[in-house]
Amino acid sequence: MKNLVFNGLNFRNTAQIAITILLFLLGSITTSLQAQPVLNAQNTALGSGGTAYLTGNGALFWNPANLAINDRQGTIHINLGETGILYEPVLSSDVANDQFFNFTDSYFPYESGAVDIAPTQRQTIIDENYPRSRLVSQHQTRADVMLGGISWYRGEETFSIGARARYSSRIEVGRGWYSDDYIQKNDQQLRDFTLDQHITKNIEIALGYGREFTFIKGLFSRLSKLYVGVSPKFIIAGPHFSATYYGQKQRTNDGNPNQYVTDFSYQSSGEYTRMTRDYLSSGNPQTAINTNLNKKFNFDPTGYGAAFDFGLTYLIPIGNELNLIENDPQKSVVGKSLRIAISFNDIGMIRYTEQPLSFDTPGDTLQIGREFPKGSMFIGSGGQYLTYFDEVSEVKNPFERAQSPSDKAFSTPTPASLNGGIMLDLETVKLTGDLTLGLNNTALTNTKLAMHLGMEVRPIRKIPIRMGTRLAAGLPAHVGIGTGYESRYWDFNIGTQIIFRSHNFTTEFVGGAFAGIQLHL
Repeated sequence: MKNLVFNGLNFRNTAQIAITILLFLLGSITTSLQAQPVLNAQNTALGSGGTAYLTGNGALFWNPANLAINDRQGTIHINLGETGILYEPVLSSDVANDQFFNFTDSYFPYESGAVDIAPTQRQTIIDENYPRSRLVSQHQTRADVMLGGISWYRGEETFSIGARARYSSRIEVGRGWYSDDYIQKNDQQLRDFTLDQHITKNIEIALGYGREFTFIKGLFSRLSKLYVGVSPKFIIAGPHFSATYYGQKQRTNDGNPNQYVTDFSYQSSGEYTRMTRDYLSSGNPQTAINTNLNKKFNFDPTGYGAAFDFGLTYLIPIGNELNLIENDPQKSVVGKSLRIAISFNDIGMIRYTEQPLSFDTPGDTLQIGREFPKGSMFIGSGGQYLTYFDEVSEVKNPFERAQSPSDKAFSTPTPASLNGGIMLDLETVKLTGDLTLGLNNTALTNTKLAMHLGMEVRPIRKIPIRMGTRLAAGLPAHVGIGTGYESRYWDFNIGTQIIFRSHNFTTEFVGGAFAGIQLHL
């Protein structure tokens, strides 16, 4: 059988390149949460990756270089109403309906008694979220809605515009809130009371430009392509909440007395500022919550910002029959190929000007008594942060110790991330691999690395079947699956993710996404 060759680089070598990069991805995995720029039906099913895979309007907010990769017939592509939800629970359920209400509980305002737990549930939380003496667990609640997007292919250039709404809440919770056991770390025994929460509600309007370049002459094939793209965006920022509390009870192995090391910082805008000010004046968190928060999605602009995305994709065609050389996008689409891509996302700042509030409690070392484990779990519902500290007995409430509250406008970084990915496209089979790394700590990102692997097969050309996983050291795997129908003029796709816990062989629904209207004209 003849090798599939193209100017000296054959299929075997191409496969070796793909396998080498995948092995690098496998060897690089370190820990938990992801910096996932887009949450849609395709990449939900593929394990949350997409740096090399996503094209069309999905690429506008992830890798704008892929805007110029025409893998669908037509010159105009329209996307309306695509929605994605991700929920990483503290205490999960294997019933999808119950899991949905767990998600809404984390979004809605806190109600007293809503998240009370029994001792057996507390032990389940410890077993599932703090494996191998882990001190802090991390969880995210997120929703993305593509309000609308359109891409226009014009020769070697592509222009795109789109808008989306995003909500995210990310929490980090210390093991010490659920257990009074001390964990041995080096020469100390620790009980950790970390409690962080970051909430953002934003609307983003982005303009995208992608361009195709013939790769440098003499390096690989003359048919290889380099795609470059940039996407500046304007951000309308809604209410913002960011509270970071570090608290750690420490004792040495030689029996020295306990000491409690603590630090706290806080920023908010809009309704969260009004809630916090009411609490500081009244001392009643539930009244402050009920007065200022409700279950409606009230998008009250409190700031503005700007950011940009930048992407590069190198595409190597595979095979003798290539679909890359025609200039008419209505007749020519990308065929078998290997893509290697990198993107920098959300590089920018947001300025909060409406009802800003910020303060901190200077770091200190205290002596405190025994704080009993909580009878409720922290899920990050609106205002629960205030209630959790208001109910402590020995841990000092940082809101009572806050110094010099400021009502001056403040700026925060956008959820910047660095993403790398590959895709081996054999038309009926696609293999993908991604690394995602947040460059700062926000509601959407943290500075930790995650890996995503996915596969798409097409037993019938118009019906893709997608599956993938998100892997992270010490945490249960996220497994995605999805399908859809892709015709010449319109698409519909759905995807879902579950958590798979290998120690007890249980699965729990954690996310889902579906495409709205996708048209190709």
